[in-house]
Amino acid sequence: MKTENENSPDDSHDSKPSWIERNVNMFIMGLVIACIATLVAQLVFRPMFSTEHPAHFEIEAIFGFEAIFGFVAFVAVVFLGWVLRMFVKRKEDYYDS
Repeated sequence: MKTENENSPDDSHDSKPSWIERNVNMFIMGLVIACIATLVAQLVFRPMFSTEHPAHFEIEAIFGFEAIFGFVAFVAVVFLGWVLRMFVKRKEDYYDS
């Protein structure tokens, strides 16, 4: 059975497809482009569709506070789950015994 490279009409060189031709990298590149487009759209259209609420605390006035707070909360939940797992996990052979 011939491989994909052997079936190609140009057998002068045996090379792998470039990184841009691989499906996974194209998917990642599409995600990066979508994220950048979303960020630009949020920066451009946010003033038209949102109303600013007064900050209750001074730290809320910092640019990107909501994103930073969300990321820190996510990391805290992941680490707390890791610690909780130490208390509630069962041995690997729990069902075997």
